[in-house]
Amino acid sequence: MQVSPSHSQRQLVSGKVGWGWRQATYPISANIIFAGLLILIVAIAQLARLDDPNLLKIASILFFVGFAIGIYVARAVVEVCRQNTDYLFSRSQLIGITIYWLVLVAGLSISSSETFAKIFVAMWWILPAAIFIGIASSLAWRSGQSKKKQTIESVSTDVLNVVTYSDQTVLISPLALSQQPRQFNSLVLIVLGLFFWTMLDLSTNIRAIAAIAFTASGLTGFFTWQAQLRSPEKILHLRFSGLWGIAAEYAINLRPFSSLSVVKLQESDGELSWMQLSGNNSEITIPLAMTILPSTTKENASANDQFGQTIREEFHLAKQETERDSLGMANVLLPQGAGILAGTALIILGVFLLFILPLPTKITAESAIALLGVCLVSPAIARFFLQLVAPNSLQGDRSSYIENHLQSWEIGTAILLISAFLSTQTIGKVASLVTLNQSLPLLTLICGWLGISIGVCILAFVRRTPLWHSNY
Repeated sequence: MQVSPSHSQRQLVSGKVGWGWRQATYPISANIIFAGLLILIVAIAQLARLDDPNLLKIASILFFVGFAIGIYVARAVVEVCRQNTDYLFSRSQLIGITIYWLVLVAGLSISSSETFAKIFVAMWWILPAAIFIGIASSLAWRSGQSKKKQTIESVSTDVLNVVTYSDQTVLISPLALSQQPRQFNSLVLIVLGLFFWTMLDLSTNIRAIAAIAFTASGLTGFFTWQAQLRSPEKILHLRFSGLWGIAAEYAINLRPFSSLSVVKLQESDGELSWMQLSGNNSEITIPLAMTILPSTTKENASANDQFGQTIREEFHLAKQETERDSLGMANVLLPQGAGILAGTALIILGVFLLFILPLPTKITAESAIALLGVCLVSPAIARFFLQLVAPNSLQGDRSSYIENHLQSWEIGTAILLISAFLSTQTIGKVASLVTLNQSLPLLTLICGWLGISIGVCILAFVRRTPLWHSNY
């Protein structure tokens, strides 16, 4: 992953930024083509029931347009894998996605019947399905061309990618093969969440749970991480990318610390371990997302050794390996356990609300708006709850935030208020008890979605937030 260089003349000294990027495109194309075909088959099946040739002609035009867009977007996907960086939506993509989403909202708002709404939604999904298929086809074609030219690179046996620049900056990140498929597959999950809510022909409760489960998983899974080691300034910069408040950056001054320790829990026979920066007055626990990778035990040990050894060499830190009991690890176990408990409790509460209480039975614009609002506001609320239950969580670097602009949670709150307001206007202009009763299903849906989404975000932040502890 690359960060904007502090010096324009900075050059690569050792390492390779996107090692394994070609192999990373294989699972990406496989998952995208599966999602695209699933959406396309369900949408075409909905339209075929009406036996209207004109609808199929319009669907065909939309498919070819989307397929062409997908081929164009695939270039950006390849470039992101090649640079092993986070995927950033261009201004034109953001404008196009916003306009297309507003088309869905407008179409649902003016729908005169449930049948028309289903037809409109099915037609609306043709374009995203075609874009997915176009991206997957382009990636598969590029992979085939690489095989013919025999330019497939041999993937490094290392778990992490270490890149050194001429200004003594060292970047540590997972290999492209490790984190890029997760990043793009998470985008697919976000899309599938909205698809399941608007297209699945199941009970409303199951659709609501499936929609938020896929959307929240995609929202928290769409991230990359990087550790930037700036030796001259003695700064360890930890960066997590992400959407709508998921991203975070931590600039840690390493001057007060003398060692980087691997601390193991005695009761777990060494299966649970943490990496800590230790000094005379304080300790900082490195996020688990950077030290424990979703791979085999042997690879995890290799990743820890590579990650820790690089930091020790660059900052001249001593190496320590210790074992502590639960009491000795209370400063880590308690905040992480409290975060896990809070996240799990909120998820259970959200599932309970969506299963027990009545929900909207029809596809409405209000529910589509609410789903977006929930995604925008959940990360900020999750960080607030995590700070309450784990007050020793390290705060992110505020200097990286954009000032004088609306934050994601502010936009999300406004969207949820608009959704709730629109639900009261569908019955009548005068507020009454009947109007309130009619809007309760949507409010229940919003509360259930918020509970699950906030809980999932808290569980994600537990793994990505450094912990600070004073020895006094």
